[in-house]
Amino acid sequence: MTQVTDVAIIGAGPYGLSLAAHLRARRIGYRIFGDPMRFWRDMPVGVNLKSLAFATNIYLPNGGHTYPEWCLQHGLEDFEPCSMQSFAAYGCEMQKRFVPDVEEVFVTKIAMRDRIFEVTLASGERFLARRVVSCTGLSGLSHTPNALSHLGPERMRHTFDISDYGEFRGKTVAVIGAGASAIEAGALVRENGGLSDVFVRGQDVVFHGRAPRIRPLWRRIKDPTTVLGTSRSGWVLQHLPLLVYRLPRERRTRFVKTHLGPASPWWIQDRVLGKVPIHVRHELVEAAVVGNRVQLKFSNGEAPMKSVDVDFVVAGTGYEVDVARLAYLDQTIIQRIKCIERSPELNSKFESSVPGLYFLGPLSFMCFGPLFRFVSGAQVAARRLARNFG
Repeated sequence: MTQVTDVAIIGAGPYGLSLAAHLRARRIGYRIFGDPMRFWRDMPVGVNLKSLAFATNIYLPNGGHTYPEWCLQHGLEDFEPCSMQSFAAYGCEMQKRFVPDVEEVFVTKIAMRDRIFEVTLASGERFLARRVVSCTGLSGLSHTPNALSHLGPERMRHTFDISDYGEFRGKTVAVIGAGASAIEAGALVRENGGLSDVFVRGQDVVFHGRAPRIRPLWRRIKDPTTVLGTSRSGWVLQHLPLLVYRLPRERRTRFVKTHLGPASPWWIQDRVLGKVPIHVRHELVEAAVVGNRVQLKFSNGEAPMKSVDVDFVVAGTGYEVDVARLAYLDQTIIQRIKCIERSPELNSKFESSVPGLYFLGPLSFMCFGPLFRFVSGAQVAARRLARNFG
């Protein structure tokens, strides 16, 4: 095994493709692995982007070829709401044009060999890499409440694992969660011929207001339109992307965990309100299979607990960043990664405590802030790493 590559990129979504495009322009040796835009391609029909179109691009070193430009060329909405399918098609086109060397094979293991990384592919190939960049997004990080974890996939699945809601036609479905994925799942079950109820632990469900394309000057000054919505804080996070990293660790951790809590976009309201029952103050306590049904028990602070019987449960309960859940990392590497809670602790160049191992996207947001939970963070990350690697 004598082949050595400079950079191995794991993941072919927006972060991985943006980084590869920048490395390619600088003639830095790399190999990139994964199924291009798979997360987006697997989304059910009827699901839209949660971000504005101008905030959702494959970021190329010379600019241009933005998603809104692509949408206009194809006669599609170029602001919001934009479908996941259109963004997936755009991303795949950009990949074929600007990162044609994606290897559509998965990385199964990364281990250390002296001071270099040994990368094993699903094809059986092994090679060495001086640097490894993890760009696997939310894959493997879906969170399922303990009360549901014992139910098999024939009775319960996370929204991440559902690509066709047509399977719920004629079934009663309980959706657990308060964020956009849960509310959207409630609408999709109903629209595909099922009966859905959404159960929310908190006091209410939050819907974002619509961001008008054209706004008065005073509104643009008071609450600028940014990649994170219309707000001054969003403007600061967009234009000073490393500011969060420079905050004291305790303050930074508190900020990233509370900023931009669970909320749904404005365009989903008409598809759920008055059509899909939403039960607030319902905390899931227990789930059991009784006969061919699932019995759920909820607590609302009063006795007795509420019992609900359904055919299926959908967990729209978000994601948890836990580096130990990355199955492709060897345990000896995981044990060497210093963490903030369960997220990798990174330096200002996105490098972990294991020299040469980098994390982008959601795996970096505990250090760099909310911008990096979204596609828009790929612009900053790709440029910064490419300059550092060059």
